[in-house]
Amino acid sequence: MAIALWYCPPQGSVAYETLQMLIFSFQTLFPDSPVFEPHVTVTSHLVCNSKDDVNKILTSCVAAIQSIRSHQTAKKGRKGQASHAVAAPLVSFNGCSVGKQYFKKIVLECNKNKILYGVAQVMREMYVEIDPETRSSRAATWVHEEFHPHVSLLYSDIHPVSQASLRVVQQRIEDALDVQLVPREKRKGSGNADGSNEVQMRWDFDVSSSLSWNIPGTFKVVNCVGPVQEWEVLGRVDV
Repeated sequence: MAIALWYCPPQGSVAYETLQMLIFSFQTLFPDSPVFEPHVTVTSHLVCNSKDDVNKILTSCVAAIQSIRSHQTAKKGRKGQASHAVAAPLVSFNGCSVGKQYFKKIVLECNKNKILYGVAQVMREMYVEIDPETRSSRAATWVHEEFHPHVSLLYSDIHPVSQASLRVVQQRIEDALDVQLVPREKRKGSGNADGSNEVQMRWDFDVSSSLSWNIPGTFKVVNCVGPVQEWEVLGRVDV
């Protein structure tokens, strides 16, 4: 993961407090797990070697989100669509899963959002892919095939999670988000395309959850080397 770009809800917001509460709650259920800040990882493996690089990345984030939002607004205007459609939150959720991977032990899965995906592609192209001849196509392929935005609620090596713990996880998420979790059937023959082989349990929400955040939010460049407790925020910018 090395150096990653996060998009975080504003501190003190309903989204921040609800997600942080769930993270603390699951840490008590799995005591050896670390506590961390709620975030969506926009991309990882950033080429970032100095404070100047950090500032360039954050400046690019602001420029990218402004440019993509303006483009989406103009596009919808030409099509005569209602302007409120542009205001769909950058981060909202449609389900959750308990996975096999350490960093995806319990996650809330995000709805697709063109602006968030656009920012991820731009940042990937500018600061991850280094070959000038292939960076554009590689970033586009990555965002369509590998970018699955989510908010992690637990980091843990425990696998499998016990049925008793699964019931507690389900209940706490239902209570916090005011939704019912409906088990999602694993698609036969899907391989890893939808992550089916990487999860122990996956649920859809029965209704749309109001938990979300848009703008304002905070981009953070984070050094994710070593144990989670040693991760360091190298820089941040509010949008």
